Amino acid sequence: MFKSCVGEWGVDCYIAAMERITLPDLLTNPDYYLFGTEDDVAIFLAMNRQSYERSIFFDGRIAPVSEQAIPVALQPLLAALPATPASPPHIGWIFHMAHTGSTLLARALDLPGRNLVIREPVLLRSLGIEAGPLHQSGKGTAHWLQKLQLALHMLDRRYAPDQPVLVKANVPVNRIIPDLLERSPYQKAVFLHFGLEDYLAAILRGPNHRKWVEHIYTELQLAYASDAQPVMNIGEKAAALWLYQIDIYARMLAQNKDLRSLDANILFDDPLESVRAAAAYFGCPMDTEEAGNIVAGPLFSTYSKNPGAAFDNAARKERLALAQTEISEQLMAARHWVERHPAAKALPVRLAQALCGENGSLL
Repeated sequence: MFKSCVGEWGVDCYIAAMERITLPDLLTNPDYYLFGTEDDVAIFLAMNRQSYERSIFFDGRIAPVSEQAIPVALQPLLAALPATPASPPHIGWIFHMAHTGSTLLARALDLPGRNLVIREPVLLRSLGIEAGPLHQSGKGTAHWLQKLQLALHMLDRRYAPDQPVLVKANVPVNRIIPDLLERSPYQKAVFLHFGLEDYLAAILRGPNHRKWVEHIYTELQLAYASDAQPVMNIGEKAAALWLYQIDIYARMLAQNKDLRSLDANILFDDPLESVRAAAAYFGCPMDTEEAGNIVAGPLFSTYSKNPGAAFDNAARKERLALAQTEISEQLMAARHWVERHPAAKALPVRLAQALCGENGSLL
């Protein structure tokens, strides 16, 4: 969407851009949103509070004030970071495994004038991919770590000091959760998840979803799973993806008692309590009436990724039950694969530190 303008302007655009916009502007004002980086160029988009709210996703579907990108040379931004007078990032995180209601939760928590919610920033996703299958926390290259620092700084900019920033990550970001939390003293994160069978039914229920599994499995290069045990079919790949992520979540929760987990079924079955608990946890509390109005509104009766399509919890359960029947053989193969994997033996029965309710069993 924005790549063509970078190729047209190139890194020489820095001087022209900076005639209108200063480095302090870029480093402090959320109206200049850092969309991504390409080689030596940082790509900014013009935003305002309304465009943040209407952007369901911050990838190619972002809805900026203008689609004219603002390319800026990357190196001056990186060089300016140490001198920037800012506190360490205080970002609240929603981590998820895909198809667990994270978009629904993030949109329910979007309260203009009280917080700023950013859903699936593409720069963070690219850092997760770049980290590689052998990435260890804190061991990235110097340039990668600089870009991570830049991403965190840019995500933490806010319209008012007392309005928290919430970031809904996406699947590749799970790989670098230790890096994100290590670099932020504000240890607030919710791990939204499914148990194995519900997760498999959610991500294997149709051809397009199965293509996504193949794509993300390849993209993440899950040596973590395949080195220990061969992966052959799509059900086993989905199982490896679940185990890879749930293992990270379990370890993070065991290390830090300030973090929270949320079973997606609790979110879907009791959205009022889930939304209220999440809002309070992230420092933007709602009373029962406000949360009730959100839950009773169109957000929970339409598809959160596509507000024009009707969808609710009853439709979700019906779809889930049908999928479990259709992929019964894959479910059996996947469960068998997980049960034989060494990492599964260290999993708890359910994830600890539930945000609300009682998380369901993982296996």
